[in-house]
Amino acid sequence: MKKVLVTVAALGLVFGMVATASALDQASRSTQVEETTAPTVPQPTAPGVSLWSVSGQWVLAGAYVSDALGAGIADTSGVESNSSDDFYIYSFKILPVLQINDKISVKGELRFADRDVFGLTDTAFSADFANDPGGRQIDTYHLYMEWISPIGKTRFGRTPCGAWGTQFADNSSTCDRLMLWGNWMPENWGMLLFTQKTTEQDATNASSDGDNDSYYIDLSYKADFGKTTAALYLQRDATPGSGSGGDFLRQKFWLTGKYSWDAIGLEYEVDYNFGECAVNNCDEDNLGLYADLGYTAGDFTFGIKGIYASGDDDSDNNDESFMGANGLGKDFNPQQLMTGDYNLILNGDNPLTGTGIRADIQQAGVGAGILYVQYKASPKLTLHADAGTYSALDEAKGYNDSYGQEYGVGFSYQLYDNLTYGAHFSYMKTGDFFESDYDIVEAYGNPGDTDYVKKHIDTCNDGDTEDIYLIAHALSMKF
Repeated sequence: MKKVLVTVAALGLVFGMVATASALDQASRSTQVEETTAPTVPQPTAPGVSLWSVSGQWVLAGAYVSDALGAGIADTSGVESNSSDDFYIYSFKILPVLQINDKISVKGELRFADRDVFGLTDTAFSADFANDPGGRQIDTYHLYMEWISPIGKTRFGRTPCGAWGTQFADNSSTCDRLMLWGNWMPENWGMLLFTQKTTEQDATNASSDGDNDSYYIDLSYKADFGKTTAALYLQRDATPGSGSGGDFLRQKFWLTGKYSWDAIGLEYEVDYNFGECAVNNCDEDNLGLYADLGYTAGDFTFGIKGIYASGDDDSDNNDESFMGANGLGKDFNPQQLMTGDYNLILNGDNPLTGTGIRADIQQAGVGAGILYVQYKASPKLTLHADAGTYSALDEAKGYNDSYGQEYGVGFSYQLYDNLTYGAHFSYMKTGDFFESDYDIVEAYGNPGDTDYVKKHIDTCNDGDTEDIYLIAHALSMKF
């Protein structure tokens, strides 16, 4: 665990150097925002001429971490570590496009290496993933067709997930969807419809169809100062063992906006989940909020981010905790230690271990505030800094509410048009939440079964924890 902590800073230096700290950790994965995921489409030179176009990204990054929290932050073992280590990663992906004509194109994303670690395994070139879990074959991450039809833009296949706004609370990567952006709306209005197949049982379940399906509709309005989108997402899960009788309905409501008034910019997301849980007699009722307010004055940009994720402070059977195992979202990385992919505090997107964030953090929720500043010193050199504080909202008995504070500074330098070098320093002052007593509970049976019980087996104290500092640098090329 000590080693994977350092990767978060290295990844954060790839895309985030030329933007604010909100873009940190976007290094070797695609963003989930619709307008930035699609590859560049070539323009046909003549009617009926098909064209290939390939773009992509290559990353080499390394970092050094000191006094890591190690296993004490990743799980509830109570084992702490203050050792130091260095770490190197590399990633390579390509985005091919086959433009059939001016109406039809086929697009994809192929990952040859995705946050692979030097010296861990033969991760980039292993052809036997089943017997070498650390290895990987070439990953066909996305593959879909787009058609500009008479009724609007359609997209079919394994697509990028998310189409509404920020990466906040977005824990999907690839989705099998049928999508339609309708063209029948009035001027400045838009609509997106899609259906998503998460699980297909192919009529193998005698009691129901056994599928997990989702349905989405949004309305958007684009004004001179920005765009607002409201969306409703319905998930029907009839897979065996999910919910009461193997069939439950979950709803999500999103409201997002991205605006600009001269020097002032505002981006926000409201994410409200309600409906049935995947456990008998359980209702879901939780809320997540995110906002980013920025001000640009000449070469300086100043801003503040706010985060709210509801917790659950009672023992009833309702799910009031906004965060699941993946925390605040796989691609939501405003800072490099608290919300980075590899520290397992508020983000469980760890490609090496597959381990989610601690259950006690999921239950406690989080409230956070982050200040950031960016200075464009020259056309090629950008400096940035950030500072954030994080607290639990509904911590369990025996816990302190402080997760801690994080501070970071960094720079990026554009060596060539498509080649960028950057470095970053982050420091995390660990809060007393991780020194608190917590109960170790062992579960028997499966959630939803009549014999499902939990048994308290021990109480653990994390003891003293160490602060972390992180020094990282990265070289990134886009083509």
